[in-house]
Amino acid sequence: MDVSAIERIEVSHSAADLVNQFTHWLEEKQIIVYAVVHHTEDMKARGVDPHMDAWTVIFGNPVLGAAFLEETPDVVVDIPLRIGFYQQQPDKSFVVRRHMEELLSDYQLPALVAKSRKADGLLDQWIATLKQ
Repeated sequence: MDVSAIERIEVSHSAADLVNQFTHWLEEKQIIVYAVVHHTEDMKARGVDPHMDAWTVIFGNPVLGAAFLEETPDVVVDIPLRIGFYQQQPDKSFVVRRHMEELLSDYQLPALVAKSRKADGLLDQWIATLKQ
């Protein structure tokens, strides 16, 4: 499957609303939200004007993570999963994701790439709700 490593989706919601919607959706799926990084607040706290609202959500499923690690412990650098959100103007935000299939293809382990499709499928489900 030919997959672009990065996908950017334009959405007519605020980045903060998208982050809230996504984290609640993950919790409903019993996926762990490890961290919500609000880059904008961190920058402002250090005197930097970011000119946008930017977030990263770090999340994962330990069962899937264990399956990745069984293939190669080196994958630890690429898990848990991350998704980004940013907004530069009112009611126009972007969701940015890295396709795990493409990212994990660097390991040249077909079984790992096959398992990564499960993670990509999870994000595909949520992104499909944005496009409706």
